Amino acid sequence: MSQNLLALVQDYFTGDTVRQTSTALGESESGVGTALKSVVPLALAALFARSQQSGGLSDVFSMSQQAHSTGLLNNLGGLLGGLGSGTMTANTTSTTDGGLLNRGAELLRSVLGGGYSTAVEGVSQQSGVRTSSVGSLLSMAVPVVLGLLGRHAAQNNLDERGLGTYLGEQRSSITGALSSLPGNLGGILSTLGLGGAAAAMGSAAHNVGNAMDNTAHRVAGGVRGAVTEVERNTPSRWPWLLAALLALAAIWWLMRSCDRKPEPAATTTETVTTDTTAMAPAAPAPAAAPTGRYDASTGNYIYDIGTDTQVKLPDGTVLNIGSNSVESRLFNFLNDANQTVSDDKTQGWMSLDRVYFNTGKSTLTAESQAQLKNIAAILKAFPNAALKLGGYTDNVGKADMNLTLSADRANAARKALLNNGVDAGRVAAEGYGQEHPIASNDTPEGKAQNRRVDVRVTKK
Repeated sequence: MSQNLLALVQDYFTGDTVRQTSTALGESESGVGTALKSVVPLALAALFARSQQSGGLSDVFSMSQQAHSTGLLNNLGGLLGGLGSGTMTANTTSTTDGGLLNRGAELLRSVLGGGYSTAVEGVSQQSGVRTSSVGSLLSMAVPVVLGLLGRHAAQNNLDERGLGTYLGEQRSSITGALSSLPGNLGGILSTLGLGGAAAAMGSAAHNVGNAMDNTAHRVAGGVRGAVTEVERNTPSRWPWLLAALLALAAIWWLMRSCDRKPEPAATTTETVTTDTTAMAPAAPAPAAAPTGRYDASTGNYIYDIGTDTQVKLPDGTVLNIGSNSVESRLFNFLNDANQTVSDDKTQGWMSLDRVYFNTGKSTLTAESQAQLKNIAAILKAFPNAALKLGGYTDNVGKADMNLTLSADRANAARKALLNNGVDAGRVAAEGYGQEHPIASNDTPEGKAQNRRVDVRVTKK
């Protein structure tokens, strides 16, 4: 029997998690706990609804992989970063890599449409928590659900289709959680098309042009007519009856929709208003590796960075760097107005040629700091520039463990840049595990080259 996703999310938001979240938001612990009882079903329903849209399952699958690779479930402090203001700041965006907090808010608004504000106000009134804090909780809940989905997929070797099956198995528990929301919130959610899990699917499908057929519309119209009578005759109970009636219609629609064959994939490109620079769904193409040699004593690949060259940055800082080094190539790219950032997010990657880690760990070696300090200086001299770091491993060990290790290493390099004065919103990081090697894993030399962190300019 598969794990219950609702229970997993509820278990995450308990004890210390609620305590730390309430502190970050400046709200009472009891208020945050109460709000989360409504926020969690909303986040689950939004992701479930998104997975039913054309191309939605692929989107959810890629986001869940990203959320798992960043290790956000074990980094509550990072997840809470910036929530104290009740808004999604630049620091918040980068902390979860790729703007998962912002993406969570965007996904919820997309599914709820104009009813997003109504839902936030409903949770706020029911829990006594500020609306800004409810918005932050909703944005935070989506990455947590994605992280748990990604972890479940990794642990059970699920592909996109397998994850879709798993989500389908969660339908009844999500329906039950939505229908049992306290107070008038259940009625509010019903009017938004979220009174039941199927209604959530119906609302999302309608938003992408997959409306129910005429028979379903007649059933829905009958339900709305019945609700009008209930509202007039028993005003104190209408929200609960409304939820029950809509749930019955929704369950009928779900049953018949499950028999439909999926529609062909859309040929048009879906427009997303989030930071897609940091949300590339596929791992980047391998960076072209400079020449060098394998050092058996350290297990590292020593790159040929060329002769020492003095470079003067726009802010007057002078660097002594190798003519073939990443610093040189990064400076030349940023300093040349004719070179632009490619829309193809698999292109433009360069391997950091003097960044190494202790074996099997994500701790940087002492000699790695020099290059990261130089890169930080370059970024500060080009204040409009932004980067993304991608971590990789060789193929030794389990793939899921390598994915986590690669994310930890990319984030360690990112942290070093931040420690050298770079604003957190300008550097993103993601782990890609053992995918896309730049050399054969059959030799120690090849493995050493594959254990790397790549960098790409995402904005200049």
